Amino acid sequence: MNAIPLPKPPGSPNLQQLHAALGLVDDAPAPCPQTLRLRTADGADLAARWFEPAPPLSPRAVALLAPATGVPQRFYAPFAQWLAARGYAVLTLDYRGMGDSAPQARASMRDWMLRDLPTALDAVLARAARGPRRLPVLWLGHSLGGHALPLQARLHEVDAALTVGAQLPSFARWPSASRRLGVRFFFRAWVPMWVRLTGRLPGWAFGGGPSLPGPAAADWAHWGGLPDYYRSDPTMAEHLHAARWQGVAQLWCISDDWAFGPEPAVRALQRAFDGAPGRADLLRLHPHEVGARQLGHFGVFRRSVGERVWPHWLERLEAAVPALAQ
Repeated sequence: MNAIPLPKPPGSPNLQQLHAALGLVDDAPAPCPQTLRLRTADGADLAARWFEPAPPLSPRAVALLAPATGVPQRFYAPFAQWLAARGYAVLTLDYRGMGDSAPQARASMRDWMLRDLPTALDAVLARAARGPRRLPVLWLGHSLGGHALPLQARLHEVDAALTVGAQLPSFARWPSASRRLGVRFFFRAWVPMWVRLTGRLPGWAFGGGPSLPGPAAADWAHWGGLPDYYRSDPTMAEHLHAARWQGVAQLWCISDDWAFGPEPAVRALQRAFDGAPGRADLLRLHPHEVGARQLGHFGVFRRSVGERVWPHWLERLEAAVPALAQ
């Protein structure tokens, strides 16, 4: 979750408690996903899973489900299962140093976006090319998993993208002055302090969940303090490939995701594709549209809510990219 939670007073619920309260913890095992290991070009060992349509259904498209910062792939299993039942072969993964992937204290966000996700995309593209005809490829990105899309060298080979709460989260893009001040403090002082003291960002220091490796937290803090996130970093310039986008991207902004993905930050990701041959559309989802009291950054992946949201997403995307439905 590439989110910007602020330091909280003692006794406030952490992210894991929030997940439980919202019903986001789902221990039901996925029906026979195929587990595998992906090896990156620099030798990192990544845990991954294929969710394939059950016979006699054959895949009609192949999807990469790219997770948010610190969120394990098992969190997305209900969505991956749902897609597989509709004819999508779906690959999920844990970034290096996270979840079931090999521990790696030196893992950075650069590694996740420039090494781990390209390796996963290579696997998805190879799967799409395996049969008698090339299957269309879909990128599904939650938060960081969405804002990594413009950094992919093989971006032009992706046919469609759907992102949720994906953004370029520079501190100036939070809508109120008080939040901008808090987020600026978080990026410029809070995160660097904990990385210096502990070599990592403890989970409790950014709302709960697993700790982040120090280099990943340092990337997050550095980019969050720049005017246009990683696009303002000269060392990232050679990795900006948004101009190659030829498909259709639908960037979903959740209206009550005020802490993690405010609309100005999501719109900034949309603008990253300006001038590309393909489309990038910003779309909004309000909780009341699906009978929910709140959704926030994570609620759309809760099965009971998701089964009201996911068909709407898929119908809209397949209407824009008919090849996905063939």
